[in-house]
Amino acid sequence: MQELGAPRPRRRGGRRSKPVQPGDPEETPVTRVTVTGDKLETSAQGSAWLKEMMAAAGGGAEEVRAATRIVNRALSALRAGARDPLVQDIGASRALAVRLGHGTGDELAEGDWTEAKELARPRRGRLDDVDPQSRVAAVLAGRDEVHPAETLMLRARLDELQGRHKEAVYGLRAARAALQEQPARRQKELMKELTAIEEKLG
Repeated sequence: MQELGAPRPRRRGGRRSKPVQPGDPEETPVTRVTVTGDKLETSAQGSAWLKEMMAAAGGGAEEVRAATRIVNRALSALRAGARDPLVQDIGASRALAVRLGHGTGDELAEGDWTEAKELARPRRGRLDDVDPQSRVAAVLAGRDEVHPAETLMLRARLDELQGRHKEAVYGLRAARAALQEQPARRQKELMKELTAIEEKLG
């Protein structure tokens, strides 16, 4: 992992507040994460592998998913070790760029490569389909609510995507208990969604 593009922000502890003027935002550091895979003997083998990956259905999507799971496993350990619930999982759809390639050990250790392809940006998920003037406005105005079961179901879906099956199962149990103890305004809709997720995860 490397932090690029800007110096680390200074610590805020003990620093007095100061007046600021409107203007362009300051530069923000960007974190680059490199995940290594199978060891290949030569650069030619690496080029052949890359060509094969890019020609396959999905264009390397499965490799990206596997790499994302590895990073999120590390972040899960960091979250638990630091006891910091705000350590976030990552997703390829939120990355500034995703590259698939090959390189020497020294290159990869520095986040560099011999040859790489930048993958097309994926859709950013269901957020693309959300009308911000509908549900968001209703929740902010107090006409609707985000039921605890909705948050638990979303978390369970993420856990399953990242290979955390046990966490997903426990999360769905908690979601069902929440709907039973505190029925939601959209109870039938949420129960139907919960049942569908349970069936999908077995």
